[in-house]
Amino acid sequence: MKDLLTPRERFGLLVIDEPQDRVPVFPLITAHAARTAGISVRDYYTDGAAMARSQLVAQESYGIDFISFFSEVGLVAEALGSQFDYPEDDLPLLARPRWASIPDLGHDPNSPAESGHVPRLADPLRDGRLRVYLDAVAYAYEARGDTVPILAYVPAPFTTAQQLVDQEAFLLGLLTEPERVKGLLAYATRSIVRFCRAIVGAGGLPILVDPLASGSVISAEHYREFALPSEAEVIRFLHRYDLDVVLHICGDTRATIGMMAETGADLLSIDRIEMADVVAGAGQACRIIGNYDTSAILLADPPTVEAAVAEMVVAGRKCPRGFVAATGCEVPVETPPENVRAFVRAARQAGRNLDYGRRRN
Repeated sequence: MKDLLTPRERFGLLVIDEPQDRVPVFPLITAHAARTAGISVRDYYTDGAAMARSQLVAQESYGIDFISFFSEVGLVAEALGSQFDYPEDDLPLLARPRWASIPDLGHDPNSPAESGHVPRLADPLRDGRLRVYLDAVAYAYEARGDTVPILAYVPAPFTTAQQLVDQEAFLLGLLTEPERVKGLLAYATRSIVRFCRAIVGAGGLPILVDPLASGSVISAEHYREFALPSEAEVIRFLHRYDLDVVLHICGDTRATIGMMAETGADLLSIDRIEMADVVAGAGQACRIIGNYDTSAILLADPPTVEAAVAEMVVAGRKCPRGFVAATGCEVPVETPPENVRAFVRAARQAGRNLDYGRRRN
């Protein structure tokens, strides 16, 4: 059946709580787009035009409702001084964090750090690969921004902070040096806000992604004390632009799903949590994006994918504020294209609103 709305129109109706012709369909295609375009993953995440062209090919080839830019969670940390290796056909890998231990930045991110040094904030136009994302967003917005939402995943402050410091030292610091951790989070937050402002200026919608704040990594208590306040600060900034903000946390979020809604996010992108728990914890406050298993889309056969996705969409459509049919995390690079097509086909069919056309007429 032919779509009655463009992806941009469909998303626009979702976020104002109006019916759509079908649920938006969003397997989280990120670096997998390099495969659809026939380029190396390294070319994808180091060249903004290549990243954009790959996403445009993937969006058109698969018929999905969003274009989304993301490589890895260290993007902002790299711009702030952490060092990454660039494999030829894999995602960047953290080689050396900026600090071996948590620096004493205080609550003011411009206060002196070690040896009297004042760490500067990241410049989105000059530092690391931030400009790659901005170039990609601008390219895609020019090509398809009138019909398709252009999304850019931004690592949240908690995840960014973990990429700035030795991971063991950071996690231990949650217990032994909480004020230093909060100073580091404040420092990361200011650079993330700068980056978000630049993304909006290029035509994109920032999506806040905080995978290292997952219940698979930290406790619910630590989420509330450290991750939630900095997520909420970035979301408040984006609300100044009257944007509808997505918060994505992968892994197990059963213990924090209600707190995720407290950040002020308008949509929650979820992973390893039952839909009933999502509806109970956040369904009245947020629209829900999720949450087909990414290992299944990589390894299953197309009929299995179709059956499971249809079941997911039937459950997801019960979300009171609305639902986007998505994978729980990013589609693995090596996912067979026929499995992605099976996901899209099933989600479109199961998510069709058969009354929509009659209501419009």
